Amino acid sequence: MILETFTVGPFAENCYLIGEEPAVAVVDPGAESERLFRRIDEAGWRPEAVLLTHGHLDHIAHAAHVAERYGIGLRIHEADLPYLRHPQMPEYGGYRPPPEPEGLLEDGQELAVAGLTLKVLHCPGHTPGHVVLIHEPSRSILVGDVIFQRGVGRTDLPGGDTATLAHSIQQRLFHLPGDYTLYPGHGPPTNLEEEREENPFFGRRATVRLR
Repeated sequence: MILETFTVGPFAENCYLIGEEPAVAVVDPGAESERLFRRIDEAGWRPEAVLLTHGHLDHIAHAAHVAERYGIGLRIHEADLPYLRHPQMPEYGGYRPPPEPEGLLEDGQELAVAGLTLKVLHCPGHTPGHVVLIHEPSRSILVGDVIFQRGVGRTDLPGGDTATLAHSIQQRLFHLPGDYTLYPGHGPPTNLEEEREENPFFGRRATVRLR
């Protein structure tokens, strides 16, 4: 399986290329799309879709660039459509309005894309329509900005809600059986079991809890 990380833009956002060669999906292209194009074209890969974990501008600003370059559509959860249609910072570097989605990401959906099957899990709180993408064969989850290595997503932006995010992490992610590698929207990968135990907002040895 292809799984490559590109850390892009002023907010050091992680964009991912995932798939089975030669097909790839582009997850959260927030900036520096020319870097993605060079890698995709040099490798001879065939992009099939743009997948958006949520609608914040640092994750979607270059979705239009990728969609137009390769003639592909994008998908996002319905609750985050307002972020596509009414961006909060349209002056963000290189931003172009993304096209209307060719489909939506729905909770529980088994999405077949780029030679993979990804399970969609709705985990709101950072935004109303935030989703994570689970690849069971590799025990990997693209978690966007829900959870980070020893941290959680911010909830002080429009559409954020602290109690909802806490519920998503505790009742959705932490209830998944076993361990997974988590690939977040910012920062390094981490592991689900480590975050269950050691995340300072939720871990069993925590001294600070999100309220």
